[in-house]
Amino acid sequence: MMKKFSSIISISSIISVSLFFIFQNKYITSKKNYENIISKEYYNKFAENLTPHKFKSVILQSMGAREGNNLLMFGSSEFENNTAYPTHPIKFFNNERDGFQINLIGRSGYKSLVEAANFGALGNELRGKKVVFVLSPQWFIPSGITKHDFGTNSSELQVYGLLFNKDITLTTKQEFSKRITSIIDQDTNKQFATMRTFCSLYSKKDLLSKSERYLITPYYWIKYEQLILKDDKDSINYLKSKPKPEPKPELYSKTQHTDINWNAELREAAIISKSKSSNNNFGMISGAYNIETKGNLQKIKGLWKNESYKISPEYKDFELLLDVCKEEGIKPLILNIPVNGKWYDYAGFNKSDRLAYYKKIDTIVNSYGFEVADFSKYEYGKYFLMDSDHIGWKGWVYVNEAIDNYYNK
Repeated sequence: MMKKFSSIISISSIISVSLFFIFQNKYITSKKNYENIISKEYYNKFAENLTPHKFKSVILQSMGAREGNNLLMFGSSEFENNTAYPTHPIKFFNNERDGFQINLIGRSGYKSLVEAANFGALGNELRGKKVVFVLSPQWFIPSGITKHDFGTNSSELQVYGLLFNKDITLTTKQEFSKRITSIIDQDTNKQFATMRTFCSLYSKKDLLSKSERYLITPYYWIKYEQLILKDDKDSINYLKSKPKPEPKPELYSKTQHTDINWNAELREAAIISKSKSSNNNFGMISGAYNIETKGNLQKIKGLWKNESYKISPEYKDFELLLDVCKEEGIKPLILNIPVNGKWYDYAGFNKSDRLAYYKKIDTIVNSYGFEVADFSKYEYGKYFLMDSDHIGWKGWVYVNEAIDNYYNK
């Protein structure tokens, strides 16, 4: 049976390779033409776009990376919850006044493994570049990322992009493939099931699996190149369907970054926060408190006494992301964001476990020689967060200062 399978793969591989060389010139020409069109349609303010199309598109993120004044910032739900805040990075910074434009990538469900695939697919586009990565404690639960979160937020293109990236070591590719096969099962959609087959062969080190992987690689290489062209074509249509917005300087009330008075910014943010968080003692904005918390106070009290961030596959996923950064020459700033200390105390979440988490993140990042901005001392800081987990008015000011210092080093 195995010999028959290998024969089939061998024949299909020969056919695939032959087809690839036949259409190679056409492919290269098409790709250049598509990229020329995209570069003309792309506009700098697209950095503020927060849609799945951008997050799963290699070419649209690449265009942002090629803009000399874009600073790519990767994260999750904190980007969606409070973009209207004047202290939010996309409101606080802009290329016309502050020297650079924040380019946001991420939404709820984004975690380290999703971004590892993304960074690997972007490859040389990020080499030597500074990027910002927002880390959330809530990712580090015992179960880790789910197949739903990965399937919803990542793409075949990004996974193949990492696996076909010549700068990523075989060891890293194998560790990445093991994680993919551990969370993506055969019941997943057809495209991801096909991808899982390739990852399964990649994750194994025995001679038979390696031989099968070599034989089947041409098929996946062509599939990868087809996905690149599809991404290019879809991105052209997407950009053309969205009218380019006129710049609105009134959105950016800040002076140049060299003249920012951070203490004044903090005072202003505190005044706004206080006016919007007047109905509770947890420092949460009133709207979030009323919807998510107020009616559940008794139910939640002490409920998290057995919860912990001590053990989670997310730590390995985070190290995998940092491995990709190191091998690709990416220079990340990791933002170590705290939880709402008052609320977590009320819910019974062990404080020593939280402190151990912050310290562990710092230790991991430092071991790679990367920069970390640790905000754990603001666990009990008023208005650092807007609810139990997400950065608020005042918190963004501290974050912006760290970003500004990092960018201008």
